[in-house]
Amino acid sequence: MNRNGMSMVEVMIGVLLLALILLPSLNVIIGKTQTVSTTRDHAQAALVAQKLQEICRSYSFNMIEADQYKSDNLNEEKTFEWKLLNTPELSQTTLNGITYKVVQENTSIDPVKNSLTNDDSYPSVYLFRLELKYQGKDGRDHFLNVSTAIAQRE
Repeated sequence: MNRNGMSMVEVMIGVLLLALILLPSLNVIIGKTQTVSTTRDHAQAALVAQKLQEICRSYSFNMIEADQYKSDNLNEEKTFEWKLLNTPELSQTTLNGITYKVVQENTSIDPVKNSLTNDDSYPSVYLFRLELKYQGKDGRDHFLNVSTAIAQRE
């Protein structure tokens, strides 16, 4: 008797073996895709933070910090710190469907006192602390904290 076809048992065994190989592979692929997506979201947050730092550095040194102009509203509103905390164009950025927002409570620009001189008039360095909050593609809230020193150019 000559059999050219496969029996139902052979087909079922083949499908079972294929499922045993493919299902773990699919789980690994899905997990790696989520990791890549999370990494991309975090890298974009770093890009937004870097952009804000570069905008800050483009300001005249005496127009970075807002606190020194508390009694002068016109000058205060021209400072980078005031604009960062009060204008949506700087305080929030959307990239690839994710909105990166500056957390105002954890963002500051503080003068650093020069310990080598007793001159308290104007600082020569500002400490810029920035916190970004975003909801990643994974649906969870993420934060990125960045700190940098901005020195006065001679």
